[in-house]
Amino acid sequence: MADTSNRKTGIYVTAGLLLVLAVAGAVALAQLGTEPGLDVLERVREAGVATGVAGVTRELQGGGMLPWLLVPVAGPILVMLILLVSTRGGARTSASASAEGTPEVAEDPADAPADAPGAGGLRLLAAFQEEARLVDFVREDLDGYSDEQVGAAVRGIHAALRRAVEDRLTLESILAGDDGDVVEVPADFSPGLIRVTGNPSGEPPYRGVLRHGGWRATEVRLPVATPGSDPTILAPAEVEVGAA
Repeated sequence: MADTSNRKTGIYVTAGLLLVLAVAGAVALAQLGTEPGLDVLERVREAGVATGVAGVTRELQGGGMLPWLLVPVAGPILVMLILLVSTRGGARTSASASAEGTPEVAEDPADAPADAPGAGGLRLLAAFQEEARLVDFVREDLDGYSDEQVGAAVRGIHAALRRAVEDRLTLESILAGDDGDVVEVPADFSPGLIRVTGNPSGEPPYRGVLRHGGWRATEVRLPVATPGSDPTILAPAEVEVGAA
C-alpha cells in the first residue's frame, strides 16, 4: 500500500510540473504570436545567421522574450531529472528487496516514506526549492510583472538553479560536439541514447546534424533522508515570531 501511495505521489508531482510547463508554453506561444514577438523572431533569425547562438540570446534578451522561453525550455530537463532519480531510487529498492528475498514493505511504517519509490525525486525537487525557490517560481502568476522584471528575476533563479544542479548531479554529454556539427550515428546505436529525427532512409549508420548532444547523469547526490520524514514536504512553512 505504501509503495502504491508513493508512486501516485510521484505521478501527481510530475503531472503538476507538466501542467505548469504546458501553461508556460502556451503563454510563450501567445507572446511570440504578437506583432512585437514576430519582430523579435525576425531579428533572432537574422542574428542567428550572422553571429550564431550569442546573437540569438542577445536578441531574445533585448526583445524581452527570453524569460517566456526559459521555463518551457528548461522545464522538461527538470522533469526528466526528477523522473530519472525517482526511477533509479525505485529500481534500487526493488533490487535490494529481491536479493534478500524479503517483501518491499519496510518493517517500520515510520521509515517507509523516506525510502519509498518516488521519494528520491521529491527530495531532489525539495533541494531545488530550498536553493533556488523553484516551486515558488513556477507557481508565481507572472501576468502582473513586466518583461524586465521577469527577466531580472529569472537571472537570479537561473544562477541558483544551476548551482543546485551542479551540486546534486554530475552530467556528461551523450554525443560530443556543438549544436550544428555534422555527426555520425553508429549502426548499433541505442534509441534510448540517440533520437534520430528528420528523414532517415536505409539502415544505419546515419550522418546528420547534431541538434542536441543529450545529457546523462553519471552521479546523483541526493540529500540524506531523515528516518520518519515525509518526502512530500517540499518546503516547511516558515513563521517569524516577534515580527508582527
